[in-house]
Amino acid sequence: MVLKVLRDEKMIYGIKEFVKKELGHKYIESPPFDLLGAYNDSQNTTPIIFVLSPGADPITYLLGLAKSKSMDQRLKIISLGQGQGRIAEKLIEGGHRNGDWVCLQNCHLSVSWMPELEKIQERQDEATMNPDYRLWLTSMPDRNFPVPVLQSGIKITNEPPKGLKANLKGTFNDITPEDYESCTKPKEYKKLLFALAYFHASILERRKYGAIGWNIAYEWMNSDLITSKTQLKMYLDEQPDIPYAALNYIVAEVNYGGRVTDDKDVRTIKALLKRYFCAEIMNDNYKLSKLEHYYAPADGKLDDTKAYLNNLPLEDDPEVFGLHPNANIAFEQKTVNEFMDTILSIQPRISGGKVVKTTEEIVQDMARDIVNKLPKGMDKRKADPRVFEIIPSGAMNSLGVFVGQEIDRFNKLLSVMKSTLINLDKAIQGTVVMSMELEMMFNDFLNNKVPLQWVKAGYPSLKPLSSWVPDLLLRLEFISSWLYHGPPKTYWLPSFFFP
Repeated sequence: MVLKVLRDEKMIYGIKEFVKKELGHKYIESPPFDLLGAYNDSQNTTPIIFVLSPGADPITYLLGLAKSKSMDQRLKIISLGQGQGRIAEKLIEGGHRNGDWVCLQNCHLSVSWMPELEKIQERQDEATMNPDYRLWLTSMPDRNFPVPVLQSGIKITNEPPKGLKANLKGTFNDITPEDYESCTKPKEYKKLLFALAYFHASILERRKYGAIGWNIAYEWMNSDLITSKTQLKMYLDEQPDIPYAALNYIVAEVNYGGRVTDDKDVRTIKALLKRYFCAEIMNDNYKLSKLEHYYAPADGKLDDTKAYLNNLPLEDDPEVFGLHPNANIAFEQKTVNEFMDTILSIQPRISGGKVVKTTEEIVQDMARDIVNKLPKGMDKRKADPRVFEIIPSGAMNSLGVFVGQEIDRFNKLLSVMKSTLINLDKAIQGTVVMSMELEMMFNDFLNNKVPLQWVKAGYPSLKPLSSWVPDLLLRLEFISSWLYHGPPKTYWLPSFFFP
């Protein structure tokens, strides 16, 4: 709580330290993706559902699991879309009979066929089904996904790891010792493979900084990294020298650049890779950023590289991505706000003991209380003559112009507040429909936040609702006094929309 008050943006770091101390280190680091564990928990009647998120592609893991279980020849993959429903049904029928694995990709793109999938799942009979059969589904979060299928299935999500360290560890966990030693130029391959993994992690992590990182947040996938890794090995095996120019072009402009549409982003991605795919990377002292601990480890075993990764800092300095340290401020603030909103949204709304008031009654009382406190709109026609007086040159005095604009803005804010408060009161009584906007306003009142409609019509303020309303009333009192009693002797600058 002290940290929240003194250094709001650093609160997430404080929470991580608290969790580490109370629960242990493993609760603040992402665990590796465990598809085998989910498979072992499943049965032939249980669908395994991948909930997709940007930057994560589970199909590579599924192909790897199928190979390890000798099912790679019996894995049937189809991407759903228009007219693919009939083919999917035949694959499922064949899977029931022969024990194939059936993977239906992108269920969210075939919403009309989803009720049919629900019926197929309801009709299935375990006694007549091959025990080897498994149904794998991939879908973005979607309201139309059939709830019974969701409830009966095992849900997995594989979010891209957060942070440079987690990202690099994820990449090297997927590499086998045989693959790591398989190139004809082992030292060059290991150095450039690390540079590639570092580049992949950097461009993904830059997205969290919004427009400072990329003009458009591109959805690079693991498949881009795997393609680049394969090509890197191929070029090193086939060419006598290291073709840096070709590697830079293929990785930055073709594999990753194929998704990039903004010309400034194209320039950035090329400049970033040029720092990592260069002859200097072969030098053990070459740093990948201005910070000391980021470099391509010396030629060694895969376990040595993993040990080096374990010692990297958990939190990323923006310098790692070539950004100024101030880039962190906006990102940290956004993260803390999202975190607080999530915590507020899962708070119980009713106390466990004797219920004094329901949430509806609390919000209704607050809405009526604020409406009763709000004054009428200010009327410029009743202004003191000195407020809008004409100066000798024939123009209105500049302070008059200014206060006139301020009055218009405050009147607009008052009008928005009154109409939304009256509608909220009626919605709670059930005489008008509780729209999405009114429901959000209802929740904001419970969480002591200023409703979004008021923020849009209002002035910049960081106050919670309980302090914001008295502050507004003081501002209105000051402006009204100026309007009706003439210009004051002293001016309260923070009371204006535009000080």
